[in-house]
Amino acid sequence: MSKIEELKKQNPTLIIDVVDIIGQLFDKSKYTEMAVNLIKNKTSNQNSHVEEIVNELTREYGFKKEDLKLKSNQEIINIFKVISDYFGYNNFNVIKKFIELNERKLIVNNDLTSYKTFDELELQMSLASLKLIDKEMQKQVQKLYETDEWLVIKPLSFLASKKYGSSTKWCTTNEDNPEYYLKYSRRGILIYCINKISGDKVAAFKSLDESYEKETSFWNLVDQRIDSLESGLPNEVMILIKNEFTNTKQSNWDILSDEEKNKQVLWLENEYYGKKSSRGNEVAGEPMNYETAEPRMMDEVEMPVLSRTIPIRAPRFDDTPTQAG
Repeated sequence: MSKIEELKKQNPTLIIDVVDIIGQLFDKSKYTEMAVNLIKNKTSNQNSHVEEIVNELTREYGFKKEDLKLKSNQEIINIFKVISDYFGYNNFNVIKKFIELNERKLIVNNDLTSYKTFDELELQMSLASLKLIDKEMQKQVQKLYETDEWLVIKPLSFLASKKYGSSTKWCTTNEDNPEYYLKYSRRGILIYCINKISGDKVAAFKSLDESYEKETSFWNLVDQRIDSLESGLPNEVMILIKNEFTNTKQSNWDILSDEEKNKQVLWLENEYYGKKSSRGNEVAGEPMNYETAEPRMMDEVEMPVLSRTIPIRAPRFDDTPTQAG
């Protein structure tokens, strides 16, 4: 018996027979036959809708268009329904990323039968992400504390924020919106606390911008705002954060020199805004203004159109950076 057949035998409730389900909806088989024919004809005439699904599967889920062309309309619709209804966009991509890391031998716990929740996958992915941090990326953070169990840093670039905040839901690590990281890094003190054993991560933020209400906040791995007592951070880390929030008057962005700030502006123009424009998705207007960007709460999504006003420009020749920082 193949592994797939064994799984089917072990999980009969996941073997879906649409004809049987339709038959349970109607009293007589002749109405079931009529309903099946109606559905069959409906799906065969949904070419434009199926094309939209194909585009979404290739764009958002990494499917190859040439592979999907080999499948019927109904098969494509079924694939999309299984992903959207059983997994959901985020969870399906979590599985794909987990598989990629596991195939690269970066996942510590490779007993795949031991995983029961998507959160467990994400914790293992969080641990794996630490193995991918290279020496260049380490230069793009300010390390505040490190033991065998805990690493506490201030991210000083968008790339560092993504790398050290990998496998979290923090908006400051959002692949598609570097503006979030830049807002928080300009507005105040942003700290990432990483458990090197469990993979758990906690973000701490304090606003220094007096034009906004005072804010001191802690955020768990899935971007839920939590009380500091719920964070699981040890006393020494909490004392460190308290001292930083009490005594530091510089935002993460202000730690950088003008040249370093400008390098990040150039990187975003070339690597982010340029690519966004080439995809046809860039909003009208100039690249963002790092001097006037206004931070919002972690879970807000509306982004303003802004322009760049950094006074010092780095040369655009040999020393133009290939990454932020």
